[in-house]
Amino acid sequence: MSDAPLAVVRVRAAVPGDAAAIAMLERESFPHPWTELQVLGELTHPAPFCWVASTSGADGAPLAGYALFRRVLDEAELLRLAVAVSLRRRGLAEALVERGIAELRAHDCETAFLEVREDNAGAIGFYEATAWTLAGRRRRYYPDGTDALLYRRSLRTVSP
Repeated sequence: MSDAPLAVVRVRAAVPGDAAAIAMLERESFPHPWTELQVLGELTHPAPFCWVASTSGADGAPLAGYALFRRVLDEAELLRLAVAVSLRRRGLAEALVERGIAELRAHDCETAFLEVREDNAGAIGFYEATAWTLAGRRRRYYPDGTDALLYRRSLRTVSP
């Protein structure tokens, strides 16, 4: 596996037809993956904020990753973020999160939150390197009893 950035990455808004591919990424990425039905439920909300990435410009290319946000008024939560194992550490996660952040800013969101397993060192490193700050802990948050770390990111744009 190379850590080199991918030459071609297409990021687009997810559609309900992406639910099966997203669920496959879930199974590859999480100890407690969401089902296709759960993913479809999120994608059919009135205003889903879900972005998918592929490594080819062609429609129908396999999904390489996705980021799913939920917005309520001026706050948002990054619910899920996953990248195919073979494509990790090549900029896809950052491209997906930044696309979501840009869209949330366009909808006047000021703050985003996320929870991450305390034992997920790779994800924690990514979030801390991309402007998320530790804001708390949720004890025994996950079904196996693992704590979640709560992270926050300001979405306010800084004026020059």
